[in-house]
Amino acid sequence: MEILTGTIPKIFEYTVEPIGRQVGYLINYKSNLESLRSQLKNLDAAKDRMKHRVDEVERNGKGVEIDAQNWRKEADGITQEAEKILGNEGQAKTKCFRGVCPNIVSYHQFSRKSAKLAKEIELHAKKEFPSVSYDPPLEEICATPSQNYMAFESRILMVNEIMKELKNPDTNMIGVYGLGGVGKTTLAQEVYRQAMKENLFDEVVIVLDVKKYPDLEKKERIQKKIVEKLGMDVDVTHDIEARAKHLWNRIKDKNIFVILDDVWEAIDLEALGLRPMVTCKILLTSRDRVSDMSMQKEFQLEVLGMEESWSLFEKMAGDVVQNDRIHEVAIEIAKKCGGLPVLVVAVARSLRSASTLEEWRVALRGFKSFDEQGLAKSAYLALEWSYNQLDGNELKRVFLLCGIIAGGSCIIFLSDLLKYAMGLSLVKNVDTVEEARDKLISLLKKLIKDYCLLLDINDDGDFRMHELVRDVAIGIAFKDKYVIAKAYGDELKEWPDRDSLKKCTAISLKSCKIPRLPEVPWVCPELRFIVLENHNIDDSLEIPGNYFEGMKELKVLDATRLRIPSLPPSLQSLTNLQTLCLDHCVLGDIALVGQLTNLKILSLVHSQVKELPKEIGQLTHLQLLDLTGCSELVLIPPGVISSLTSLEDLRMGSFKEWEGGLIDGRSNASVSELKQLRQLTALDIHIPDAKLLPANMFSDTRLERYTILIGDCWPRYPRIYGTSMLKLKLTSNSQFDQGIKLLLKRCEDLDLDGMEAANIISHILASDSGKQLKNLHVQNNDEVTSLINSSHDHAFPILESLSLYNLVNLETVCCGQLIAQPFQKLRSLTLWNVPKLIGFSSKGSTSVESREAEEIILENEIGGPTKPFMNGEVLMVNLTHLILHQCDGLRFLFSSSMAKSLEQLEHIEISKCQMMEEIVSTSGYNEEHTDSMFCNLKSLKLQRLPSLTRFYSGSYIEFSLLEKLHIEDCPRLGTFIVDGKSEITTMGKENEDRNSKENLETVIPHFLFDEKVGFPSLERLIIHDLPALMTIWHNQLAQDSFCRLKEVNVYRCHNLINIFARSMIGRLNALYTLQIWQCQSLQVVFELGGVFEAYDTSTTQLKTFECPNLDFVEIDACERLINIFSASVAKGLEQLTKLSVENCGLMEINGKEKGSGAMPLCFQK
Repeated sequence: MEILTGTIPKIFEYTVEPIGRQVGYLINYKSNLESLRSQLKNLDAAKDRMKHRVDEVERNGKGVEIDAQNWRKEADGITQEAEKILGNEGQAKTKCFRGVCPNIVSYHQFSRKSAKLAKEIELHAKKEFPSVSYDPPLEEICATPSQNYMAFESRILMVNEIMKELKNPDTNMIGVYGLGGVGKTTLAQEVYRQAMKENLFDEVVIVLDVKKYPDLEKKERIQKKIVEKLGMDVDVTHDIEARAKHLWNRIKDKNIFVILDDVWEAIDLEALGLRPMVTCKILLTSRDRVSDMSMQKEFQLEVLGMEESWSLFEKMAGDVVQNDRIHEVAIEIAKKCGGLPVLVVAVARSLRSASTLEEWRVALRGFKSFDEQGLAKSAYLALEWSYNQLDGNELKRVFLLCGIIAGGSCIIFLSDLLKYAMGLSLVKNVDTVEEARDKLISLLKKLIKDYCLLLDINDDGDFRMHELVRDVAIGIAFKDKYVIAKAYGDELKEWPDRDSLKKCTAISLKSCKIPRLPEVPWVCPELRFIVLENHNIDDSLEIPGNYFEGMKELKVLDATRLRIPSLPPSLQSLTNLQTLCLDHCVLGDIALVGQLTNLKILSLVHSQVKELPKEIGQLTHLQLLDLTGCSELVLIPPGVISSLTSLEDLRMGSFKEWEGGLIDGRSNASVSELKQLRQLTALDIHIPDAKLLPANMFSDTRLERYTILIGDCWPRYPRIYGTSMLKLKLTSNSQFDQGIKLLLKRCEDLDLDGMEAANIISHILASDSGKQLKNLHVQNNDEVTSLINSSHDHAFPILESLSLYNLVNLETVCCGQLIAQPFQKLRSLTLWNVPKLIGFSSKGSTSVESREAEEIILENEIGGPTKPFMNGEVLMVNLTHLILHQCDGLRFLFSSSMAKSLEQLEHIEISKCQMMEEIVSTSGYNEEHTDSMFCNLKSLKLQRLPSLTRFYSGSYIEFSLLEKLHIEDCPRLGTFIVDGKSEITTMGKENEDRNSKENLETVIPHFLFDEKVGFPSLERLIIHDLPALMTIWHNQLAQDSFCRLKEVNVYRCHNLINIFARSMIGRLNALYTLQIWQCQSLQVVFELGGVFEAYDTSTTQLKTFECPNLDFVEIDACERLINIFSASVAKGLEQLTKLSVENCGLMEINGKEKGSGAMPLCFQK
């Protein structure tokens, strides 16, 4: 009985239960399919959430963790598998026994697969990631040379000599010294670029402008910079000694090169964690020899020779020096510059507009006897001479102000300069903030272009100044104006004596260590300008209550990065104060500001302030109020903003606590208060709900510059000072009133969301309001079917960027017979989730004859006659970026003539376009095959294109500048470029069953690249999910193709039998990284014989593969892998530092070669 008791459950477990499960699959067929659909929806939601996280990571310039990338790839694979099951559901309903009985086998199979896959999806969707991002190593800005860089022969020779010493094992300390402005930093940057290019070191670090760090912190700041640039975490709890140990442990087994630029005194390198040796080389630049640093090799960077100096002068001065009479005088002036590049440029540019011999002679006499003064003195005198040439006191005063606020970083922010210049009334003959801004920019451009005393200016209006020019400006200001100025990171050890302070007109301490302010107030009757910018907000710098009593004439006060619980009482004595900046401060009670009734500018940028006091409303002369970045500001009392009746420039984009209604019923500010600001010409504001917007809010607007966001869908936006931006999410037609229409006329950047976008676009087309638009973004609308038509083809004459997102009924961008070319200036085009799009341009729903195609095209049917998305009807000669995603109505992208015309195109990204068959098409358009197209293309990404069979049909095409090629999930893709005469690629051929396995095997060749395509510049190749691919490279390849390949990633190519065919021998010298995942049929990585040996026609004379720079190899889940390297390949892997092989049926790392015995495996690194 006991035996039966124990046996029966086992019998039940092994017989009844399995049978029950199998029967259950039949019974639960429908519920299992529904469960699969439900779980697939959950997975789609999880994929969207992950995409949002990844997008945010990439926007912030960070890297995406590999497990998050793998999750997304696996999720896409699972989704495809689920969609395949659900799409083939009808097969399960086929009958057997001549249609009498249901096909139980099919039902069982589908139900079983559905149940198992639903469970897999559920687990995959629930997987959590603590973090999806990491901080990748950042590329130095100087890694790319400036467009103004001139490679002088004398500098090239020195760079070559330095590179030679870096290769010398006996040299580990190199010094370069020379005068300020002679070009040491430029030389150091060129050495950095050359060292990176030649891959001499595992890591190269450059720290520029070391001298700017204060003496007490110099070692610590240098050490932190090196640590940060090596990607290490800076632990603030560690002292310099502890960090030195961590740094040494980080680099001791590496080959590293460190460049320290502009070192003025000896540095204890070992205290930093650096020990000069064979594997740790140091290069220092300095104005003088640093004798205590034991240099093994020193180079003195001399001034330019006369020939090079004249060449530079001639280029900077322009054609005027070609005049025979001026030429000789110009040469004499060039000589007076002493060969210092910074002086040559400054003087030559200042004389560029001098067109008469008399002007040049006056300039020559003005130089006096520079060559008798010594070069350092000459530098000062030459720049002082350039200063004296400035046209008028206005330009001189602006130049000196730039010098004293530039600090160690030598960057001047336009926003700060405007606030200071207005407070000091430096800009004359202007009445408004806008006029002052325009005039100031004009003066700055004059200093840049005419006198070369300032460097470049960026889109925000910020610019730079050479440190030598800054030093001269500070010297002149001190001599002529009794100005005290210190640079970033400097330390002011003590305050000047009282007599000096009585004469002082300006004090500028930008990000300095500032000594304790005296309790006894200074007497500074001449002081007009003071900047106290604390080095660190945690430094305890307190402003005594009576500190400002002796500064009655003060006009500009900037107290930045301070903790101010309450303002000092003496502040109210500053009755002449025009500008008050309390930026990056922790602020408490600032009600005292209301007593400064003459104040014109108040700035609280990025300060921690929760409430704006009602006393601010007393500032009736205030012209500019800047609350940018005050993210903690939640309360502005009603009526405060409307009281500021003189306000011209209001910046408060971070405030979102707007209320509606009348003052009596509100506790916070209302948007309607802005209507009382009749002088307002510049506005930065975010209104989270369009319902808060009063009717005709902007109907009588005088706004010339604005950043206005309406709606809750807009993320943070970039700082914009020179353009006008609108982001609109309106919820009713009544909100699109006359005021918004007026703003559209001046708008340069326009973003639209929601259903009202269609009405707004119609208005723009009808009223020609798009003439100023440079950037247009439209999203989330199902009414828009086209953007412009033939009667409005002048609508966007200067548009540079167009992005259309989630316009589910958009059929074409341009509709009708276009006369003008509306997108001549377009540089970027993004079309995202526009499933009904059939072409960029369409002549309507009737049959018409294309002028270029010469054929009849019916354009109103998806999947109808073949028509490229871009066929040349609309020219976009300046297009550089093209992104298409989920454009399911497109079968072809370009006609060959259109592809040839896109000479500026640099980036193409095509993804999830279900019907896309070919990227460039010639069939049906009577177009000749062309080899010349995409001559500037640098990046190409083809992703999730189930119908794509080829890129182009032709005899040969070379992508001369393409650096990155990414091909993913294109199951029907065969040879990348197919011979146009081949029967296999004839466009007229239609297969009865495009998706059948038999079709795939007969149509798709087993290789991807052959001699018909050239990639001479390709560095990164990514291939994912190409199921039919058996080998990547054919035995015949184009000459010089793939020779710069640095990274190869191959994932889930299940029929692939090798990675590198014999034709790749001799082409892998630059290969650095190799990653292979989930290639089930992969047998070998480097193919030396076998299936392709018969086709080898000795493309290369080399007999074995060589990968001298291969550093990283990772192989995972390749079940049939036999070996990775042949013995000869393994022997040459001198740089390999990591080899990871997991979940593979690996027999050996290195295989034996024919005629050779076993060879011991040895990887040096």
